[in-house]
Amino acid sequence: MEKLIRRRLAENEKLTKILASFEINHQIEPAIFYQKAPDDISFKGNEQYPRITFIVDKFSNAERGIMGVLGVDIICAETSTTPEQVEALVRQSLEGVFFTPSNSVTFSAKWRESSLITEPASEKMALVIGISLSFDLYEYPLLETSDPDPIAAMCEYALTWDKDLVVIGRSELPEFFTPTRKRPAIYFSKETMRIETQTNTVVWMRGFLNVHLFAPTLIDRHEWLEQLNQSLGYAGEVTMLDYSPMFIISTAYDYHSDEIKGQIKLDVRYGLLRRPEYAHAIMQGNFSKSEPAVRWNPFMRR
Repeated sequence: MEKLIRRRLAENEKLTKILASFEINHQIEPAIFYQKAPDDISFKGNEQYPRITFIVDKFSNAERGIMGVLGVDIICAETSTTPEQVEALVRQSLEGVFFTPSNSVTFSAKWRESSLITEPASEKMALVIGISLSFDLYEYPLLETSDPDPIAAMCEYALTWDKDLVVIGRSELPEFFTPTRKRPAIYFSKETMRIETQTNTVVWMRGFLNVHLFAPTLIDRHEWLEQLNQSLGYAGEVTMLDYSPMFIISTAYDYHSDEIKGQIKLDVRYGLLRRPEYAHAIMQGNFSKSEPAVRWNPFMRR
């Protein structure tokens, strides 16, 4: 996670042009550091500002497995580039991007707030100023379980409904992927699932799924979500992987919700077929016309 974040920042040419740089292993690197800058590095031209220092704090989450906070500190000297210029490029690099480490779970960073940093000037050093940014980190694990599975059914539905949709967890993603108007990203999560009714042939499950759609602008998201909401309403059901139907009881499109919470809530119902297991085999049978077939008697001695 930390390596991908640093790479993303370092690959922004506009950002690296205004940052200080240093030499390591005979290579020039931009002044972007995880946790803190090493004490033994030598900055190119003795200019050590502007620089970026970031830290990642991760914690467990019941819904997504892992969540976290990304803190980015931009430090500038009073005589160098302003921290506001650097902040705009940092947010441009990180916001709205899906990061997919090799053999790991896709995650994204959502900007939360920025605050001003100032340090008093000394006789030997100019005033140090900066901006501290906070991002919330969210992981997007593929929440498929055992068949029949409503998440798997919705992923398949989305992939066939529109081939331009990128289904997080199902579609193969590069290390950095930015959704666009024509190629948005979609993710499905479970909210609740319960047993509604039971019969001797089927167990009916009832629950709520959330639809999270990611696109550059609010208008883009509304357009895709309206079409998906109407499509699910027309269809009335989604075919599961065992070819049984998952019924769409209702859909609720919340215009005030964001892509992290989920914009559409689906009320779904599907059945688990009971497969009979016979406790005994036929003990004796006679299928001739002259004699009636012997019925099985549970009290019959073997």
